[in-house]
Amino acid sequence: MTALAICALYALSFATIRRVGFFASPVAGTDYSTFALAYTAAAAGDTILVFPGIPAISQIFTKRLIVIGPGNWLNALATPKGNANLQAFAGTVGIGSMTFNAGSDGSVVMGLEGGIIYIGAVNNIIIRRNRELTVYVTAINAITVANNIQIIENYRVAITNVYANGSSVTNMNVSNNFITSFSTLPLNTYSGNISNNVWALDGTIPASNGGTSTLTGTPDINLGGGAYLFQNNIIASYTNAIAASNYNYFSFAGGSNTIFNNNLALQTGAGPSQAWGTGTGNAITAIANAANIFDGFPAIGAFSADARYRLKAGSPALTVGAGSTPIGMFAGAAPYKLSMIPTIPSIYQLSSPQGNNPSGNTIQINVSTRGNN
Repeated sequence: MTALAICALYALSFATIRRVGFFASPVAGTDYSTFALAYTAAAAGDTILVFPGIPAISQIFTKRLIVIGPGNWLNALATPKGNANLQAFAGTVGIGSMTFNAGSDGSVVMGLEGGIIYIGAVNNIIIRRNRELTVYVTAINAITVANNIQIIENYRVAITNVYANGSSVTNMNVSNNFITSFSTLPLNTYSGNISNNVWALDGTIPASNGGTSTLTGTPDINLGGGAYLFQNNIIASYTNAIAASNYNYFSFAGGSNTIFNNNLALQTGAGPSQAWGTGTGNAITAIANAANIFDGFPAIGAFSADARYRLKAGSPALTVGAGSTPIGMFAGAAPYKLSMIPTIPSIYQLSSPQGNNPSGNTIQINVSTRGNN
């Protein structure tokens, strides 16, 4: 996070901005050494900016807060690669566990990495642009009634629930994510939208191909009897270039109340991914197109961990959507953003033409900024 980003947030909000782990001299009432202290001090509607180097955040939320981290996959020298020139500070901030209980309605979590999020009896929670999350759409061992849960633009997110039979999650929007598993089980009530997501599993999984950290991990697509609109999604399972031998890792369950429109699956020898439920415009693309759907799948090549899932020129997914429009995580009204950069301005480059040790008492600094909406 940057000073410019902080100023931008001040301009957009009358609530207080609080910082955890800021690298400059602390300011009383603004800077805190731990997230717990910032949370205790915060009033409903405040924003907490978190900076690399702090411990993973574990917190039970009972008031509405906006929590913003720096994003992920920011180191272009990592293996697999991150994305260069998106954020001047390449560190990340992790999640241990976050629980959103009554009173936290309207909270936002953005730009963080790892961990577990539990959704209690709340409305209007936004989980956006995070990496390596497991989101439980019911609370721990409690019947939950939740509405308007937004899980959008995340990278490797697993969506599931605990065994709290009788819970209800309505108007859930799961869009523009790279999903590692989706498993909402029966005996609860679900409804909402599952759109413009990507599931991609490479059964060969060589470490040189990006490894499991850039692939879908668990092939569960269990809709639990939910009344979803499942549309504009891409499901790619690759184990063999021969159609009859390409094993289908993905299986649908509990989709009888779901409408399937304009989805694309990679051809497999047999299996449920070729047997869409009720709906129109769904397509199967030949196994010969396995390397033609995305820029970097099955082979990641020179692409970054998340840029590998941009649609390739000529991709069959470019015309599957209604009106022959693109589908997948980089398509639609709110496309996935590389490195999950938060939706605030950021400084992505700092330089000094005077070098590191100029003479005198001043130094010229060049700053490059961008918006990230």
